[in-house]
Amino acid sequence: MRRVTINFLIDAVSFAVLIFLALTGFILKAVLPPGTGGIGREITGGRGREEAKELLSLGRHDWGDIHFYLATAFLVLMVVHIVMHWGWIKGMLIRKKPPFRR
Repeated sequence: MRRVTINFLIDAVSFAVLIFLALTGFILKAVLPPGTGGIGREITGGRGREEAKELLSLGRHDWGDIHFYLATAFLVLMVVHIVMHWGWIKGMLIRKKPPFRR
């Protein structure tokens, strides 16, 4: 597989993981907030306080586990991304000439 294809796949998977990481963070913050016994505050649709102890048959701790694993995967993908671009990073850091000429 070509390096460009691998780079694209790493970036695409990283973006997807970041989206799901944000989604699980929103679920943990708004849908299943801590300390309320699972009663959702913002996501009640004007029907008053409803029990929301689970979402898609998963409780708050299950969603927290998913969030943790997604964060770990994102961190690993970012390390791979940096390793793949290390030559460019090194070139930009130890560059002798100014980056732009006028």
